[in-house]
Amino acid sequence: MMSFASIGCRIVCVLGIALATAETSLARVYSPRIISTRIADAYSAKTFANHPVWKDLAPAERAKAMFEYLTDNDTGLYPLGAGAVEGPDKTYEYGLVRDPIKIINVYGYGYCDVFGPVMAGLWEQGGCGQARTIDLPGLKHVACEVQTGDQWRYLDIDLRGTFQSPDGTLRSLEEARRDNTLWERDRAPRFFPMDDLTKLHKQFVDSKVEHRYSVAPAGHTMDFVLRRGEKFTRWWQPQGGRWLLNPDDVKDKARKELLEREPRGPKSKHAEFSRHTYGNGQFVYEPNLTGNAADFEDGVFDSHNVAVTDKGLALIKPGDGWAIFEVRSPYVIVPLIGKLEDPKDDSQASIVEIDATEATLAWSPDFGDTWITLESKQWPATVDLTAQVAGSYGYLLKVGLKGKPATAAVRSLKITTWVQLAPAALPGLQEGENVFELRTGDHYGLPTRVLSIQPNATDENAFLHYLLRAPKEYDPSSRSARAKGPMIARLPSLPKSKIAWLSAGASFAMDIGPNAPPPGNSIEYAVNVPRNFQPLFVDGPNGVNSIGRPTAQSHWHYNVDREIKLDQPADAVYVRYDGRPALNSYRLFAHCIDDVSSPDTPLQVTHRWTETGQSREHSQTLEVGAGSYQIQAGAQPINASIELAIPSAR
Repeated sequence: MMSFASIGCRIVCVLGIALATAETSLARVYSPRIISTRIADAYSAKTFANHPVWKDLAPAERAKAMFEYLTDNDTGLYPLGAGAVEGPDKTYEYGLVRDPIKIINVYGYGYCDVFGPVMAGLWEQGGCGQARTIDLPGLKHVACEVQTGDQWRYLDIDLRGTFQSPDGTLRSLEEARRDNTLWERDRAPRFFPMDDLTKLHKQFVDSKVEHRYSVAPAGHTMDFVLRRGEKFTRWWQPQGGRWLLNPDDVKDKARKELLEREPRGPKSKHAEFSRHTYGNGQFVYEPNLTGNAADFEDGVFDSHNVAVTDKGLALIKPGDGWAIFEVRSPYVIVPLIGKLEDPKDDSQASIVEIDATEATLAWSPDFGDTWITLESKQWPATVDLTAQVAGSYGYLLKVGLKGKPATAAVRSLKITTWVQLAPAALPGLQEGENVFELRTGDHYGLPTRVLSIQPNATDENAFLHYLLRAPKEYDPSSRSARAKGPMIARLPSLPKSKIAWLSAGASFAMDIGPNAPPPGNSIEYAVNVPRNFQPLFVDGPNGVNSIGRPTAQSHWHYNVDREIKLDQPADAVYVRYDGRPALNSYRLFAHCIDDVSSPDTPLQVTHRWTETGQSREHSQTLEVGAGSYQIQAGAQPINASIELAIPSAR
């Protein structure tokens, strides 16, 4: 996972003419996304909750509409029988992906222990009210209940089930355990369509019921920046077998067979639950580095002693120089999968093609804290970074030059990066008139770029690296009580930017049982200097933004993420965590606004689809803030791809 630490102290001002016209030549578009009237804006839980279809409904009706959307065979999630796993922390609670925005946009699949927390997380993180995850140990099953008024409403994405009165009112699990009439219905698409109702009814009644709160983490948003010379294409269908493989899938015979079935990769274990499998995206960044400096100025992350010339990106004066380019995706970077049992034959996750003289290459997984040399025996060079970056959300590429301005140069650069996505979240065409809208920026309407710190808590160096103050006790080998006591992390801004808002989160521990004391875990923040901390979260009966558990928590682990928009943009924010009884991991997301603003930049949008076997295409240039546009589609259109691009200044 991408992370930052102390980058402000390493930033070197760009020399020479390369940034001489920066104020007038930047052409970035921040988090562009095409929204249809039918597809919810899943940039964040807040934008998802604001979907016009349900945002003005009464709470109970809103819950039903959101559930129907998430269980629809065109817009919903589907059961694979397992979840996606990310990162180096092998502990189940911390590796399993349950962030609602990742599940909706990146994966689109999971199983009950993913879907229960995701539904609850969407409800709470979107500001809709309180929710809880339901555990039924007798069934080895997990679902969700959301609260509307003083009533709980049972929502089961995995089994596709709700309990409803004859008038359609959603009911709770407890009511369904007491009231047999709530089971006196025929199986239906949203009433346990795959289950024996008599058997399931008995299991629901007989099973113990446990409650968990705040299971789903938050913080991930669909931020990325499109630059001059860059295009981003997303396909509804798999492109050759590119996905993030969960190693446990190979060990499960049934799941392995499901993955090997065409199209190769994840798909619903119940085909009727979804018309989709999975999709792919491709970023292609190819800036013009000869003659016109606009592409370089717009896309470079940081540089020293280099400038664009007629011969390419060259040294300004003899010696050393370098340019750093960022690869950043809101979707997970994935390879072309070879044999399921052997990741060594995976390929093409991110490929760098470069033509240069007297150059070196290096990459960084942590925004410059660590640079790892990439060997190239000849130029032009093609470097496949699959082994380094598959499963991550980005990296930095450093191109170094050494020698004389007349000889050391980069003539061309092309970076092609493949990602995985959930096609149900894409703005597809339907028969007739389709209305689309270009939206940009974050959920505050700001043109921000995101920086994330999500260290591996099982690695002592990684965990402590971002801390100004270490916790009193820290045991990276522990599963449930890693860090105890206060600790302070520094969250810097991106280069040439300031933090406009942030999300601070952690995975906390708590004691459970009838005589267990309430947790005292907390999160506080301070702007620019580490003093005068303000509370973001203090757990307990009289806490600040606390969990507020109305029933007993059945599990030792829970997640907390809190967001704050700053009164004024800041160079850095300090976050103080206090693990009482313990903290097991932490995460920080800074949303940064650039010091130099970009003018509204036209964006080329291209929809591609087929009708009766014939290829169709609609392409147009959209101005940011231009409003909606329409596309007329014929009978039974089959969506192929949607492309966003900013042409190079050639």
